[in-house]
Amino acid sequence: MTAQEKQILKKTDNVSIRIDSDLSNKLHEKCLEQKISLNTLINHILEKQVNWHELTSEMGWVSIFRSTFRELADSVSKDRIEKIAETTATSDLKNSLNYLYGYVDLDSILDLFKKRCLSTNVQYREMIVNGVKKIIIQHDLGKNWPFLIVGQMNAILNEIGYRAINEEYNKLGFSFEIVKIGDQ
Repeated sequence: MTAQEKQILKKTDNVSIRIDSDLSNKLHEKCLEQKISLNTLINHILEKQVNWHELTSEMGWVSIFRSTFRELADSVSKDRIEKIAETTATSDLKNSLNYLYGYVDLDSILDLFKKRCLSTNVQYREMIVNGVKKIIIQHDLGKNWPFLIVGQMNAILNEIGYRAINEEYNKLGFSFEIVKIGDQ
């Protein structure tokens, strides 16, 4: 069964709520812009709030302007970024995975990474190439951000017997493959 089929079969409830007229107008405008129904939009908004924004706020995640983040990350050497990645993966990232999912496995790591990318408007694509899971990212978060991400991924993946390999970096994107250690 595909994810879309599961979504269709998902149990739903009818809920009637009252909202401010100005907010209602803004929601309807957004529906027209995105070419989706009001029901779909509200479900997306509520899902993000309950399953992402609330939880990340509880865990101490902070929002920052892209330009500020880019300046900070790019003002640090690549070696220092990789060291930060290693320490934050084994503390912050692991704690986040346990808090959000209750466990650390490949699916939870990839789901958190995908949600993290999507919440910051970073383009995320996952595919299977020659039997290997490949992650492709398009971003505007600076030259060092990919090293932070791949470093974090490797540190946490190594703990569960996986590794990121074949990393490719360019100015606006990067990619890597995930393999089980020993299958390389």
